[in-house]
Amino acid sequence: MSFLDEMHTGSRYSEVVFQERVIGEIGELLPAELIDVCELENARSVLEIGCGAGEWLRSIAQQYPQLQCIGVDQDKAMVMLANDQAEQDGLAQMRCFEADINDIDPELFPLVKFDLVHLSFLSRYMLTVDYAKLARTCASFCRPGGFICWTEAELPVTNSPAFERLVRLICEALDKAGRIFIPESMMEPSILQEQGARKRKIGKIYKRHHLGITPMMGLWLREAGCGRINPSSESARRLFRGYAAIPPNPYAIRLSNGSIAYKSFMQVMPRLLQQAKRFLLAKGVIDYGEFDELCAKLEKELTGEDFYGLAFVARVWGRCW
Repeated sequence: MSFLDEMHTGSRYSEVVFQERVIGEIGELLPAELIDVCELENARSVLEIGCGAGEWLRSIAQQYPQLQCIGVDQDKAMVMLANDQAEQDGLAQMRCFEADINDIDPELFPLVKFDLVHLSFLSRYMLTVDYAKLARTCASFCRPGGFICWTEAELPVTNSPAFERLVRLICEALDKAGRIFIPESMMEPSILQEQGARKRKIGKIYKRHHLGITPMMGLWLREAGCGRINPSSESARRLFRGYAAIPPNPYAIRLSNGSIAYKSFMQVMPRLLQQAKRFLLAKGVIDYGEFDELCAKLEKELTGEDFYGLAFVARVWGRCW
């Protein structure tokens, strides 16, 4: 079955499987430095936003059985799957809820302030989520001294010309949709020196080639007040003088043919193409015939023995006071 055929049956579950495979490749539920300081063995509650089928949350609940583990996702089917799996695993302390991630109702958990809020792979909601606002919401859900950890992925970098073209088209369409996160000054036209009485525009300083979320995660958390030093500690304030502790934890996951994550990557491609097709056509960056040709080239190149790819995953975290 070709990509074009599979696009009609592309499953949200395959996307979740790929994300869980990425977390497995990272090899740790949380950054080691965060585990050292957040003391989950003494914590009471954890919230995951973008919980999907709940794989990460179930692992946390199994490892720290005293924790109340709450998950939120916009996908009703995934929330149901997460709750069913938690029940099968006997994890009575875990519960997931369907909610609009861009407007989470605090009444879902009115009596709880969380020791840790984890955000997972929210780029799939890129067109609907205000990430800066979401970071502020997460900070409001944290208890004083609690932590926020954010795990996010960029579109892969590959040796497939067709896939690289797909990435460029997605970025072009995102620009047209106004989903641009870099400072506006980087998008202004640059003017060359006057040549006679004429000035000539040479285009934009910045040429987008990635989603643009991962470079901004630390800034959004800092603007939400995450990563500050304990304001009650005079010695810490003197020592750090406003330093924002948002350590970056970058990872590179191999997607090459024959790698551990390759099969999951190929399973998620039909759904990615299904979503991309609607978006790219709506924004006018490609027509139907060109898209079908692109899919045919993708299938040939991605299934080749010489296909190589890397997925960049970033994690940032900090403490809220």
